[in-house]
Amino acid sequence: MSIELFNIDKGYAVFSKRDYETSEHAHYAIEMVYCTEGTFSITTGISRHTNITSAIVPSNLPHTFSSINAKCNILFLDPLFDSGRYFIHQYHLASQQDIIVDPPALNQFHKKGKFDIPLLLEMAETGGAGDLDFRIVNCIQAIDSHITDHKITLSQLSKASFLSESRLSHLFRKQLGISVHQCILWKKMFLAVLKSREGYSLTACAHYAGFADSSHFNKAFYKMFGITPFFVL
Repeated sequence: MSIELFNIDKGYAVFSKRDYETSEHAHYAIEMVYCTEGTFSITTGISRHTNITSAIVPSNLPHTFSSINAKCNILFLDPLFDSGRYFIHQYHLASQQDIIVDPPALNQFHKKGKFDIPLLLEMAETGGAGDLDFRIVNCIQAIDSHITDHKITLSQLSKASFLSESRLSHLFRKQLGISVHQCILWKKMFLAVLKSREGYSLTACAHYAGFADSSHFNKAFYKMFGITPFFVL
């Protein structure tokens, strides 16, 4: 697997996978899969989907992935950005319990063997992404300002968002379909990957992003993507 596009400012990453399998994992990002050669399969806790050519995987959905004898393009979208919120809004992903198989509308975003990122960003900007509660916006801003800290507490974020810890957790998941902890972990992961693409070692990247050590980063990455960071980076 290789990273083809990676934009932390716009909240997306594009991967290309061939003859690839994962263990069960769940990630913060919304995953969009489009097969350019052959077919792939995804197994969730609800069902097993085989011989499919495209799919949308909601945030926080445990699943395994297999594209043996096939090649797939995979787009990860951050639910906090317009592009992610656009798909949450269009497909009701915050309450979706399983993957969406071969959605016809996905075809417009994949042309000539790759995702049409400019079109997707344009549609997200003009097509209605849904507004976030200002208290959730405050929480996200607080996360961003402390993202390199070793630990960001729910208590800190609760004060910044003017909500109790339980209310913040509930509202965050209701609006974005993921937990506050997953959001923090994804942002740290994104930051570490960004630093690795600048030539830093994984150990240096892990420390920079606030992970305790490289082992902590490796375990978190494996749990989120079902593979080791060495295989990707």
